[in-house]
Amino acid sequence: MTILTAVGSRALRFAAVRRAALTAGAFRGHGLVLVFHRITAAESPRGLVPAIPQSLFRRMLDALLEAGDVVSLEALLEPAMDSRRPRFALTFDDDWMSHYDGAFPVLTDLGLTATFFVSGRSLHGLGPLWFERLDSLIVGVGIRSAARRLGLATHDIDQLALACENDPALQERIAAMSDGGVRRLGRAEIRALADAGMTIGFHTLQHRLLPLLDGAALENALLQGRAELEETARAPIRLFAYPHGKGDARAPPRLRRAGFVAAFTGRPRPVRQGDDPYLLGRWEPGAVDLDRFVARLGVRLNGWTRYR
Repeated sequence: MTILTAVGSRALRFAAVRRAALTAGAFRGHGLVLVFHRITAAESPRGLVPAIPQSLFRRMLDALLEAGDVVSLEALLEPAMDSRRPRFALTFDDDWMSHYDGAFPVLTDLGLTATFFVSGRSLHGLGPLWFERLDSLIVGVGIRSAARRLGLATHDIDQLALACENDPALQERIAAMSDGGVRRLGRAEIRALADAGMTIGFHTLQHRLLPLLDGAALENALLQGRAELEETARAPIRLFAYPHGKGDARAPPRLRRAGFVAAFTGRPRPVRQGDDPYLLGRWEPGAVDLDRFVARLGVRLNGWTRYR
């Protein structure tokens, strides 16, 4: 393993080393959970929320199937029966209609299952969240213009996202903007995903940054809207994903008491036996070329933190 670590990301472009890295990760008992947001029909302008063209998404799944086994998220949480092949699980966040229009057809065609962490806002007659509106604004007018409308001087999309994520006042200003034609999952689509064998997980109704909430508000966030989502999916909801991928030490005991069995952050690290089941990691590959995607699989599966 010391030799593999020293080789680094450049050598991982070669097939033999990439295979060795994947095998090493599997032998160590690691699994890798991938997270996606939007799967679009074609390439789209860069917005706040990562988007991957459907054709590239399918090639990514083909590469995963060639590299190892794509299993359900619940199966990935159990010890592997075969330590020779790496295991991957697929997850999707938020209520984007592209989960149904873009991802679902590819998954069913390949015979794969996935977990969809949704908020279920449509079940309560609620509109798009602030970041969904901001995403539409950025796509429509560009990052600089969007930032100016919010009184911010930046052309960096990550800086803009962080500023809005931590400022409820900015979120309220964004919420007053037009929804930009955001299409979101409704009751029929959520039920269709569940009926097809997909797992429905919970992502909180209001998608607030949980570390900023006081104890009572945190308790409410973990429960509000869950029952309606379970009724729609016709199944208990036991898996949780932190809004914005961020949780703190207060959340795990509350999630356990609420009946969740696992919760996922946005930290790009593998799932390992012995990890806190309520602070597990996931990796978002983004719309990278296929060669880079495959190279990074071995890096992320082994938990090598120096590579980006």
